[in-house]
Formats: sequence, structure tokens, C-alpha cells
Amino acid sequence: MRPLARMIPATVDDFNASFGEQQVYNALRDGLPDDYVVFHSFHWNRKGPNRVEWGETDFTVFHPKYGILVIEVKSGGIILEDGRWWYTRDDTLERFPMKDPLEQACRTMYAMKELVEKALPDGEYCWVEPVVWFPSLSDRETIGSLPNTYHREIVLMAWALQNPEKAIRNAYEFYNNARHTNISPDSAKLIVRTLAPAFNAVQSLSSVYAEQEYRFLRLTQEQSHLLDNLDEQPVAVIHGGAGTGKTLLAVEKARRLSVEDRVLFLCFNRFLMLELRRRNQEYPNISFYNLPALVVRDTGVRDDFNDEVITDYLNRYDEFGTWDYKHIIVDEGQDFCDTHLNLLATIAQIQGGVFYVFYDKYQLVHRRELPDWVCNAECRLVLKRNCRNTIRIATTAARPIDVDPVLWELSPDGNTPDFYIMSDVESLIKKLGELIAKYVDAQIPLDQITILTAKTEEKSVLTDIDKVGKWQRANKRDSPGTVFFTTARKFKGLESAVIIMIDVDAATFETPEARNLFYVGASRARHFLDVVTVLDDAQLKALCDALSGQSGRKTVAKIASALKVRIMKETKEDHAIAELQESIV
Repeated sequence: MRPLARMIPATVDDFNASFGEQQVYNALRDGLPDDYVVFHSFHWNRKGPNRVEWGETDFTVFHPKYGILVIEVKSGGIILEDGRWWYTRDDTLERFPMKDPLEQACRTMYAMKELVEKALPDGEYCWVEPVVWFPSLSDRETIGSLPNTYHREIVLMAWALQNPEKAIRNAYEFYNNARHTNISPDSAKLIVRTLAPAFNAVQSLSSVYAEQEYRFLRLTQEQSHLLDNLDEQPVAVIHGGAGTGKTLLAVEKARRLSVEDRVLFLCFNRFLMLELRRRNQEYPNISFYNLPALVVRDTGVRDDFNDEVITDYLNRYDEFGTWDYKHIIVDEGQDFCDTHLNLLATIAQIQGGVFYVFYDKYQLVHRRELPDWVCNAECRLVLKRNCRNTIRIATTAARPIDVDPVLWELSPDGNTPDFYIMSDVESLIKKLGELIAKYVDAQIPLDQITILTAKTEEKSVLTDIDKVGKWQRANKRDSPGTVFFTTARKFKGLESAVIIMIDVDAATFETPEARNLFYVGASRARHFLDVVTVLDDAQLKALCDALSGQSGRKTVAKIASALKVRIMKETKEDHAIAELQESIV
């Protein structure tokens, strides 16, 4: 079967109750070869001296060698009487006046000539001529004395439905179109785009940010209803993957308890402790600490915060005269040692309060195993649905640990994370500046743009870099006008609208602990995630092997598939970022 003409649109649901138009559409679709392009129902307008003129034609046929035919279709009975045109409906035989169909085609022809002439480069031209098609009439039928402008070759009737290619070629030959058409292959594509422009508007980053933030708020509100299940439980552990709202729910539970009693909220990460204090200043009955900070507060000791020192402090918690907490809530419970959790549970029981531990076994980056207390707790609640990340970010973050994230039906799809492979540190710094500028231009607050290293700060490419683009690099999040830079490990428990991960290489995925750390860092991103790293060809192959267990050919495509990212690779020759089409997921 030979290839057929390209129809624009490819399918038509409504022919405005015109059976004749449908017949012609089907004939052109099934009867013309693939070097033709056929447009159905082409609309146009042009501004005249006194008003805007509007028009529409039923079909436009384009051939790159012969040019354009504008076809006006009139079905039903056709009558020309005393210089006036009429058509009769097949079902009722009722007569209706109509305009001269060839004149209608000519109006579109002139408008289309203007469009095509403006689009084509100098020295190229494309002929445009009118045709009339009466699909309900046979050649044997008499339609009266046609005007002199109606020649047999440009008045198509029912027979043309059976052999549309011959009918169209006859019209082209009548006008000698081939002689008056001279366009290049690129100009042929330009004509198609002019008559049927493709429209693929990209939603602005600021709009994406605002819309996704609204959806996340709704999801978090729905998740908070799960707290009702804990009202009658004095001791419970709550497990949830990254983005399931563990910290938000832990804080909400603390707020509810703080209405009547004092609450101690413990986390492991110092940055998280400071952030929670900043956000919850209006709740004086909640104290946010990590265990070292409690030791410093009550003992003044600032060095050697090993497990034994903290254990000794918890055994003597009531000797310092500062413990007035009834309830204890622990976030990041997977990072607490078993002895400390047992002591904290005992203290809460002595105080007559509740003890809740929120944790994520996949964020086990400070210890190798979960505490026994967590594993053996009697009351357990599991948070399964992600309400922080877009679907694409959640997918990328979870790929290295082989987990399928569970998301809400209303979770935003989001953008595919970009993975930039740079040739040197200088190019990496430049790309970081470009990305930050892009997000700032989209009105995303600077304190919601965070750079995370998959290594330590001392081993990062940014160790000796003070400035990224036009922004100073800062190790604190609340430094105005600066970009926050820290490790994925230290940022655990926090989140940011934008996360840019750096220093990602094969070592990032060689051990379960390292993969967990990538999961932790990537899952901090609410709206946008980028990875920017420096890799040579050998390092690229090693990364591919660590991710997929195989290198060889199509290394970039395998990395893209393994992480569900879009690869952007810089070439050393021209330092230009080239999107690799094979790597788009």
C-alpha cells in the first residue's frame, strides 16, 4: 500500500453537516500520494482600509512542485439562474441562495498569496489558484450556462471522488502551476507551518511553581487527617518515604499537643532544627532541639558529643531543673541510636505523655541499621503517599534505591529533571549561575534555591568557590542575597523549591548508603531538580556501570533511562550544551 497524503487536521469530527465535504475529505485522504499536503477548513483574515476581512475555504491542496489549489466545495443541487447562484438540500429540496463558489475560492486565493509571499525568501515563489468541487453532480447533469470563468478542468464533480489525483493534476496543468512554482524543500516546510502553525506553548516556570505549590498544599492538608488515628495511642512509630510529609505531620501533632502541654520536638539534623524553630516561633510550648543541643543547654559541654555522653545526660535528665516537657516527638528516628530511643520513651512514660517517632528506613545515612526500638514498636503507621515532590522528581529520586514512589492522584507531573554533564569546573560554575538566574527570573525566592553536594563540603568542586554567577555562596540558609550550599546529608529532613545536586559520579551509586544519600538529596526538591557534574568519558562509563551494571555503547542513554532524567552534555570543543535526543525520557 502506497503512502498517502498528509491531512491537516489528521481527523475531522465535524463537517458542519456537509456530506459533500466529508466525501471530498475521504477522497483526498485516500487518493492522493504522500507528496501532497491537504488542509481542511482553512480560516484567514486580513486588514483592509476600512475593516478586517474574514474568510474560510473548505480545502487547500499543496504540492511542493505544483503549488497550491484553493478548493470550494458545494454539495447538493446547484442552480445558476439569472446570474444568481442557488443550492438545494438533498433531503428537503429547499432552495437557498449562495455566493458564486469560484469567487469565494478567489477571495481565499488572494489572502493566501499574501501569506505565502511574506513567508518565502526572495527569489522563490509558489502559485495559488482556485478550484470548485460539486461532489453531488455528475458530468451528465446540466447546471445551466456556467460563467466564462468556469472551465472544465477547474470544476470538479462526482467523478473526481473516484480519481482525485487525476482531477487535481488536471487543475494544476490547466493553470500551468509547475512553471510558476519554485521553492526549496525548506520553503515547502515553511509553507506548511505558515498555513498550519504548530503551537506548543511552554508554561512559565513561575506559573508551574505557583500551580504545583497549590496542589502540594491540598495534598498536605489531606495527609494531616491521618493524625486522627494517633489520638488514642501514647506510643507509636510512623514510617514514610521522602516527601510523604513526616516532618509536617510531626510538627502538626506537636502543635495539637502544645495547646495544653509542653512538647519536646527532637530531630537529628541541626539545619532542620534551626529551620523548624524559625517556622514555629508562634508556638512557645514546643521546643525544637537535637540531642547535642540539649546537652549544651543543660550542661554547657560543647565537645565530644558521642553516644555515651548523650546516654549519660538522658539518664540524669531530671537533675538539671530544665525538663518541663510532657510529650516527646522524634523526627528522623532512623538516625537515633537504640539506647537513646529507649531512654526517651521511658522519660515520656514517666512524664505521662506521648512518644511518637517518625522515620524513613531509606534515609538511613548516619547508621547502618534501624534501631531495634523502631523495629519492635507495637503501634505502627505507614505514610505511603508522596505529597512533596512532583511525580518526575519522586521517580528520579527513588530509582537508585529501587523503590516505586506512591503518589496522590492530584500530584503534579512536573518537569523531567535535567542532568548536565560538564567538561570542567569552570563550565560547571557557569551553568550553576545560569540555572540560578533562570529560577530567580521565574520569581522563585533565592532562599528556595539550594545547591547540594553528594560528597562532603571538603571534597566538593565548590570548596574554594565563593561566588556562583552573581550570588555569593553561603553555608547558612538565612543569609540574604546568597545561595545556600551544603551536603545532602546535612540537608536531610529539609526541602527546597529548587535543588541543584553537584559532585555526582560513579561513587554516588556504588554502595547502598551512597544510593540512599542521592535519594535523600534529590527528594528534597519540591518543584525542580537539576544535577550538574563534571565527568570525562571514563568517568561517564563508570557512572553508567554503577547505575545500570553495563557500559559499552549508548552510555548517556543508559544513564538517562536509569535515573529518568534528560541528559545535557557539554562538548569540550565548543563548550556548547547540546541536548542529546536519545537521552530524553
